[in-house]
Amino acid sequence: MARCIDHRYRQSLRITVESAWSALGGPSCLSPSTESRTQGGTDLEDAMIYLDYLETHEVAGSIPELAIFEKGLAKLYALPDMEADDTLQIMTIHKAKGLEFDTVIVPGLGRTSRNNDKKLLKWIERPRAKLYANEEAGCVDLLLAPIQESGADSDPIYAWLQKLDDQKESFEDQRLLYVAATRARKHLHLLGDIKVLLNKEGLHELKEPATRTLLSKLWPIIHSIYSIATEKRTMQRAPSSFQEGVQRKRETIIDQSIYRLDSGWRLPVAPNPVAWHILQDKEVTQNEIEFSWVGEIARHIGKVVHRWLQRIAEDEMKGWDTARVQTLRDFFKQALIVSGMSGHGKEIELAVERVATALTHAVSDSRGQWILGPQQNAQNEQRISANINGERIDVVVDRTFCSIDGNRWIIDYKTSSHEGTGVDTFLDREQARYSDQLKRYAALMQMIDKRPVRLGLYFPLLRGWREWEISVK
Repeated sequence: MARCIDHRYRQSLRITVESAWSALGGPSCLSPSTESRTQGGTDLEDAMIYLDYLETHEVAGSIPELAIFEKGLAKLYALPDMEADDTLQIMTIHKAKGLEFDTVIVPGLGRTSRNNDKKLLKWIERPRAKLYANEEAGCVDLLLAPIQESGADSDPIYAWLQKLDDQKESFEDQRLLYVAATRARKHLHLLGDIKVLLNKEGLHELKEPATRTLLSKLWPIIHSIYSIATEKRTMQRAPSSFQEGVQRKRETIIDQSIYRLDSGWRLPVAPNPVAWHILQDKEVTQNEIEFSWVGEIARHIGKVVHRWLQRIAEDEMKGWDTARVQTLRDFFKQALIVSGMSGHGKEIELAVERVATALTHAVSDSRGQWILGPQQNAQNEQRISANINGERIDVVVDRTFCSIDGNRWIIDYKTSSHEGTGVDTFLDREQARYSDQLKRYAALMQMIDKRPVRLGLYFPLLRGWREWEISVK
């Protein structure tokens, strides 16, 4: 803890607290029994939620308003169980209206609903009784009363209107309770607590539930159940004296769910540092971003085209055609601007046109429809990382899938353009240029899938295609 305290004001409070938590072995308290405690294993994420909350309330390395900070903590909740199915649903009574469930559990019936704040004015319109033959029907009277002035007597009209509002609330609570009870097909569990007090004789007595509770609506029917439960409790835990009874009443058991480490626990040994080396010129050339030799505009076009080809492939070509592509020009322009292009001038318009052309070719060309359409075990923009001969390699495969003939296809999109004749020669050069890159993809892919590999380069701007088979050892 000494280092954490020494750095108290040299870093953010969040980092200080998180460092202290880690130094004390906090993360180790989340395992190995995390799943048995949280089912979904979200303990670490829940801890991060608290630390994020701490960071948002920090000012100059401290919390200026602890009361406000602690009040907000009460509103933090753990993440949902990601492994849970839909057999259990938690919802308000209002949302449950119209639904039915085999079993319904309604907790908290003894809780008091929030009191209505006093309004500056209260009023109500009441139909006027027809007293005279010539009096028009449908007339109404308006009853209006202001809030009570401090120190003044209560206004009888305001008090009457308040009582009327309370009656309406009571009727609404009854209706709400009826809705909750009638959601159950087979089993209904109504849960509510009341206070049990000690009288002068040292005996337990029930305190009736407050008027503004759902339990009070059931009390005339169920009070005998609570009486029997209280009598059993009195017999089982009868105090030897009144003072002992009072002492037992004051006892409170708090389960803070503290998970402790063994006394001999030590921090785990840190893993070995990641080995890093500077890439040689040849390696840099092989891994350079495509189109860097063409210029920034081509690079931006390539990024946007790749992103939309991924979207089309994920949709399996459903709903995509030339007309739809043309309606998305504004989106293409926005994406180019976000990627770093200026939003004005001929360059942005030329870039939008090239993106639209590439995607139009992709959705209308038979080769593009085959690549982007439904395929087995298809993945888009699949990231693969591996450690080969002590070197860490990270790649992103544009499109991969398995064909019906048992081959694993690895396809890379290239938004290269070529003006004039000799397109086939240009495509052959591109195949030779990217051959090593795709061979590396194939080697990584065969570490997780032993199928025969076929490689492909797809050029949507040129409607170009090159494919070849490779033997990976």
